[in-house]
Amino acid sequence: MTPIFFKRFTQDALWFAGGGVMIIFISFFNFILMKDVGRERFVRTLCHSANMIGLVFAFAMFTLGWLRATPPLQSFFVLFLFIFETVAAFKYLR
Repeated sequence: MTPIFFKRFTQDALWFAGGGVMIIFISFFNFILMKDVGRERFVRTLCHSANMIGLVFAFAMFTLGWLRATPPLQSFFVLFLFIFETVAAFKYLR
């Protein structure tokens, strides 16, 4: 997605790509949680911590975009994605 949103290789493009990599790795944590490994306390703690950090990151990205009066469309998507992942991870273990 980075080449679509950014025409040149800039610092903003790297931050955008880094956010995408973060989303992918947090999704990996959630898949690990859904397996039997999720019964281990360390795995649950690691997964929930990663989800919460991602949620804070997404909320900060959304808030900064909102303060500029034009939040980019991807900030809505990322915030929704992290809210969904975090809630689903907590509900999955019940």
